[in-house]
Parts: sequence; C-alpha cells; structure tokens
Amino acid sequence: MRPMKWTTRAVCVALIAVTLAGVALAVSQGSQSDPLVTLSYLNEKAVPEIMAQVDAKLDELGAAQGSQRGSFVAVEVSKGKTLKLSAGAQILFRSGAMAPSVSLTDVTDGTITGGLTANHLYLATAETTLTAGSASTVLVQGSYSVG
Repeated sequence: MRPMKWTTRAVCVALIAVTLAGVALAVSQGSQSDPLVTLSYLNEKAVPEIMAQVDAKLDELGAAQGSQRGSFVAVEVSKGKTLKLSAGAQILFRSGAMAPSVSLTDVTDGTITGGLTANHLYLATAETTLTAGSASTVLVQGSYSVG
C-alpha cells in the first residue's frame, strides 16, 4: 500500500470543514424573532386565514352580482315574458317552451342549438333573450333579468 499524500488529506479535511460549516449554517437559520416556518404553522394558522380571506372576497363578489357563487337560482317565466341572460350565464331548462334570440351552446350534448330541450344545460356565449311560449321554469347561474 502507498502512503496517503498530504494533498488527499487536506482535501478530505476541507470537505469535512465545508460540510460542518453548512450544517452549522442550516442549524443557525431562524431565531426567536424570525423563526423558520413549519408545516404545522401552515396547516393550522396560515392556510385557514388565507382561505377565510378568499371566501370573504368571493362572498363579496357574489353579493355584488346578486347571486351566490356557484349556485343556480330557480326562475319562473310567464307566457310572453322574456328572460335576458348576460354572456357567460348558464341555464338549466326544466319545463315549458322558450325560444332564444341567438343560438346557445348545449353543454349537455356539446352542440350549438336554437331550441331548448328539458334537463339540458345551456351556456349563453353572448347576451341572449329567451321568450317564453308558455309558462317555463329554468335554473339560472349568472347575471339575468326577467321582463
């Protein structure tokens, strides 16, 4: 066997010193005034506070639009009356007879249609007026008015 050279020993000592310095630096991070963030802090304090703020903001926006977020509102339209939908509004046609002023996207079938089928979900891609040929019931999500 050959005796180890001093350079090999010096490199090993340097690697050990660098490793110890890195560990010491990692351990010294955080203090009483500036602690590290732990998973329990995130799960128990930060995330619930953020979610509460997001929920409050969504409720605020929903109140401003006149509807609750993500909910459908049952609307009954008398014969001869109109239902005006803004672009992006959705309707679930339940019963009656209604004629749209422009074509609607039938989300149930994935088609564009000018007539309504019971229990199909429709998306208004532009401002749309639906005229009731008979008393009709729809569920609406989004901005609408009955006239």
